[in-house]
Amino acid sequence: MTKNADSFLNRLDSLYPVMTTKELVECSELFKRDLQMALCNQPSSLPSILNPVCPMQPTPGYGVAVSIGGTNGYVSLFRVTKKRIVFVNRRIFSVPKTSTQEALFHLITKEIFAVSKKRAVPIGIGFAYPLKPLIHHGFIDGELIAMTKGRKIEGLVGKRVGEEYHKFLIREYAMDTTVAVANDAVCLLLGAEGADVAGVAGTGVNFAYWEKRAKIAPLKLSELNGFCQTDVAINIEAKNFDKIPGTQLRKRIDGKSMDPGGSLSEKEAGGAYLHLIFNAGAPDLLDRSFPLLTKTDEINDMLTGAYVYPKTISLEVKSHAKMFAERIFRRSSQIVALELCGILQKIGKTTGVVPVIMEGGIFWRAKNYSTLVPYYVHQILPDLIPSFTRIYGSSRKGIATLARNPYTTNNQV
Repeated sequence: MTKNADSFLNRLDSLYPVMTTKELVECSELFKRDLQMALCNQPSSLPSILNPVCPMQPTPGYGVAVSIGGTNGYVSLFRVTKKRIVFVNRRIFSVPKTSTQEALFHLITKEIFAVSKKRAVPIGIGFAYPLKPLIHHGFIDGELIAMTKGRKIEGLVGKRVGEEYHKFLIREYAMDTTVAVANDAVCLLLGAEGADVAGVAGTGVNFAYWEKRAKIAPLKLSELNGFCQTDVAINIEAKNFDKIPGTQLRKRIDGKSMDPGGSLSEKEAGGAYLHLIFNAGAPDLLDRSFPLLTKTDEINDMLTGAYVYPKTISLEVKSHAKMFAERIFRRSSQIVALELCGILQKIGKTTGVVPVIMEGGIFWRAKNYSTLVPYYVHQILPDLIPSFTRIYGSSRKGIATLARNPYTTNNQV
């Protein structure tokens, strides 16, 4: 290693270090503890929201599945038969960084009409933002707690998303149909048959898992008043975990974010923020003339050779930029690994092969990311072999199940 490279790594370590094995193990234990405290109704950085859903099958018929993510969304017409869910088509759309409730509703309605030919079929929505679950007219709905992932929808925070959209359809389009809404990680878990844990590592980072009702404190269970399912879907809202040692670069982007002091782990793990980490460190680590990145995909492009550097950037700076890009993905994968290990320790699955359903562009498309996560999982839980699976349509299956499964007396006390 040259003196210049050695000097660069020293500067990189001071601004944005990787965690040691000891730190990974300690943070994983702290994540587990925060999860336990949340389920005991004690102060915790993890909201651990209980959802009134359980493993279930959709009823036969047609419907539309809608996903509203951190960057993109989609709509898909589906048909449920006695044996399976068949998706007829899919349309992808971009989720604007700033919008209003009315504008967002018009956008998704346009897409829904394009796939459903304006038929009034049940609608299920997977929403990639924190929701307070509730039941509205027999269907799960969610009150939007806050916007995250660098997105803002004016007028929707504090409101019931499904109820608002239902009223909107009647008012604006004279269409009366049912609308069910749940967090995207919960939808992924619901559609992932046989898996106890489901995670998203894309624009944002989150996990959901099945918890036994007996492991939840009675006061916390009051959030599910009137429901008695044995397995409870927990939306952890893992982005809020705040026990990971901070870095100088996280501090820089946090102060300029929409929610200073919040979503601390996501600001070093989620795609909505990783390019901002790069931009915050580039003046000190690379060159003050280095162009600002506009999306996290450009970090991956540096690692795959697809990034187009300005002609003024030297070979040495290009090499340093690649090392910085590698470091950003490495620390992100460490956070995903330690959070997953905290969950698995909580449910007592720390040895052997454990299936985990994962979604998200960062996890599956970022170079070496899907191998880095199990590498760090092994450092924390050496006897565990995580089996990461991407089930095609798993999230859509969960959304379809919500749309076609009203909450009848089978789930109620």
